[in-house]
Amino acid sequence: MYSLDINFLNDRAERATEAGLAKGTGRTASDPRPYYIGAILAIALPALVGGFWLFLLNQNRSLEERQAQLDTQLSELQAQLGEVNTINTQIQQIETENQALASVFDYIKPWSAVLQDVRSRVPNGVQIATIEQLEQDPAVATPSPSPSPAEGEASPSPTAETAPAPPPPKIAVSGVARSFNDVNDFVLTLQRSPFLQSEDVRLVSSQLIDNPTEVEFATETGGQDLEVRLPQVVQYRIESNLTNLPASELLQDLERTLSVGLASRIQALRDRGVLQK
Repeated sequence: MYSLDINFLNDRAERATEAGLAKGTGRTASDPRPYYIGAILAIALPALVGGFWLFLLNQNRSLEERQAQLDTQLSELQAQLGEVNTINTQIQQIETENQALASVFDYIKPWSAVLQDVRSRVPNGVQIATIEQLEQDPAVATPSPSPSPAEGEASPSPTAETAPAPPPPKIAVSGVARSFNDVNDFVLTLQRSPFLQSEDVRLVSSQLIDNPTEVEFATETGGQDLEVRLPQVVQYRIESNLTNLPASELLQDLERTLSVGLASRIQALRDRGVLQK
């Protein structure tokens, strides 16, 4: 007959191994290190976020302080810029006044130069009785107002506006000449004068008259009075406007007529840059 042989020792050994493994597994599950790591991370992350937030807050405060400093500097620079603009405006005003003063000298025509030039152009046979300045026509003497800018156009700045030049004076030369040809020659020579406007030189009137020259004879014996008849002469009147050229363009003519005073002033204004050369 057959008998069953069961070895329970081998089974107990295997159970002991499994129990050992079970015990080992239990010790692993009860290890507290993961809890420590989790706690450290739970504390470190908010601290890191809080530190970063404090860093950003500090940076923001520094930027605000820097912005306040820059705003203060900007205010100071704007105040200085306003002072510079005020000084520039005063400089422009002074330059405008200097230009206006220089233009007064530049449009002066010394009568000594005009008379000297006219005298040097008198031909033979012509005598000058008077040289007078005529009153200007009010319509010519009054400058026309500048037109107002159209809608949408910018009005010109005050510094860009220039004062209109005064109208040139008008003169009249009258006297007597031996003939009409001499009067015509005188008109032609006056048209070449740099102090007169050549297109305005015109003969207003000319007519034959008795010679106004008085002739007297002194005799010792008291004889009969002698009657002398002189040939007739031509009485003329010539009118013209003085040139509108500035005196700075007539320096050579001023020096030629010995009007060195005005020429020296204009040259001094040129040297100082008030008048353009």
